[in-house]
Amino acid sequence: MTPGASSQGASAAPHMATLLALLRSGEQSAATAFNRIAHRLSAGELALAAPQLISLIDDEERHDAALARHCTALPSVPNTDAATRRFFRRLESREATVHLARIGALDACVCQVLTRLLARTDPELLGDSLRDLLSRIRADEARHVRVSRDLAHLMGADAALLGLINAEVRQGFAPVLESRALAFDALGVDHRHLIAAIRREH
Repeated sequence: MTPGASSQGASAAPHMATLLALLRSGEQSAATAFNRIAHRLSAGELALAAPQLISLIDDEERHDAALARHCTALPSVPNTDAATRRFFRRLESREATVHLARIGALDACVCQVLTRLLARTDPELLGDSLRDLLSRIRADEARHVRVSRDLAHLMGADAALLGLINAEVRQGFAPVLESRALAFDALGVDHRHLIAAIRREH
């Protein structure tokens, strides 16, 4: 790495730490959500959904652990602020169909964020190891979207409900991203374009 790239990497480190902390919060929230959903299902529903839910929980916990290892080399930042914690709490519902649909919608947003981060950020800032990890997480999250929506549909959610929930989650997630605007811009991701894409995606 050249001296200029090293200096650039050092200045970008707090911003990378900010975004990885947000990703970790999402992974932790999703793992907790899938556990709670499993405990609220009927015996018949759980028999159908248990293998998928166990796989989802394993993925989220594995992602969080891998991200945590990368964060040890970055400045320490709080995982979330109060507004972000409220957003994640509001995803919860006692109705499994609604909760699954909300998690699926959020995972779709995460895929968009990761796609832009991987496409726009200087490879020198990410490094091969982190780039590979984020690529794997994006692939897993895309599968999570399909699994969560399929489970929600199996439990009675129709296309209209999924569409409404998708729009609701995207509008709620946009301010969470807006509060990290400086970090996105510092890493080469135009936060305005990203947030506009999140708001309009259906």
